Amino acid sequence: MLKGQDIALVMKIMVSQQLGRPLEYAVLAYELYISQSEVSKGMLRLEKAKIISRYPDKGLEVHKHALFEMLVHGLKYFMTAELNIEQRGTLTAYSSPCIKQKIVNQHTYVWPYINGQDKGISLTPLYKTLPKALDRFPDESFHELMSLLDLMRLGGSREIKIASEMLEKKIWA
Repeated sequence: MLKGQDIALVMKIMVSQQLGRPLEYAVLAYELYISQSEVSKGMLRLEKAKIISRYPDKGLEVHKHALFEMLVHGLKYFMTAELNIEQRGTLTAYSSPCIKQKIVNQHTYVWPYINGQDKGISLTPLYKTLPKALDRFPDESFHELMSLLDLMRLGGSREIKIASEMLEKKIWA
């Protein structure tokens, strides 16, 4: 069964491939704030779920159709959104700069993080160290993808439709 960090891993892989960056386990581990062994285990889980394929000569291939289908139709069921008290943290979901332009919401949502710059309703991130990862290695494209996934976890049908359209554009960019 996939973990939240596996979803983050495949999103980071896609961003790295789109930018032409190398896909070394050590780099992925550093940027995601997880261990190299967790990257390795995550790759195996993603491969077993048929989200990625690894080839000795070609490298890594992300099966974008399978990924998109899983995210749009399954994410909110197996990675449910958990809201908590107002805390300091990193902006996500409706409050993320990329989404704020498209959907207006009266609440501010954050991933809880002690060094966060904003205060809002805390939303449990897909994996525990996600806010630390974005603090250590700020990556706007990755942050945007993860915020879209949170919007899909948290939102109603209108928000899910908007998020999936935005996600589709990002995946096939």
